Amino acid sequence: MLRIIAGKYRHLLIKAPEVTTTRPTTDKVREALMSIIGEKVIDAVILDLFAGSGALGLESLSRGGRECYFLDKNFKAYQTIKNNIETLKIEEQTHVNKGDFHTYLKSLSDKNIKFDIVYLDPPYKFKEYYQGAVDLLIELDLLNKDCLIVKESDEELNEDERFVYHKKYHYGIVYLLLERTLK
Repeated sequence: MLRIIAGKYRHLLIKAPEVTTTRPTTDKVREALMSIIGEKVIDAVILDLFAGSGALGLESLSRGGRECYFLDKNFKAYQTIKNNIETLKIEEQTHVNKGDFHTYLKSLSDKNIKFDIVYLDPPYKFKEYYQGAVDLLIELDLLNKDCLIVKESDEELNEDERFVYHKKYHYGIVYLLLERTLK
């Protein structure tokens, strides 16, 4: 079981999917990340790509995010996210989908949706997903001005020169790279 750390749903428990391919972002890392992001989360439209339990998006909504889009390819993860959303009673603020990120991002571009915060936390063995997801987010014009992209990995990631801001953090075996757009 995981818990929401702060905000409106503070201390409420959420579940992690019972699969070996998903490793939820720890409380320590989520708390540090939310401290870094601060008030940027307030009224933000969020994308939690490769969402797993949905903990990052749910924590963001608890702290004042307006709306969150969740995607995971794994059926058990998808079901877990839906159940966590029902537990928190926040269906009206959320959109949960199961499938491939390429297809999903293309479907969002047809709806003219733009994000303020994007969480990218794919299975660590799929390093190419970071670049692929960012390429599509930019190509499909899904990022608002001053969008924050948060990449979580088990190793230090290279900075993407298309962004104007880069900041790296390291917590045990977890590396975070925060990058920001300015259009």
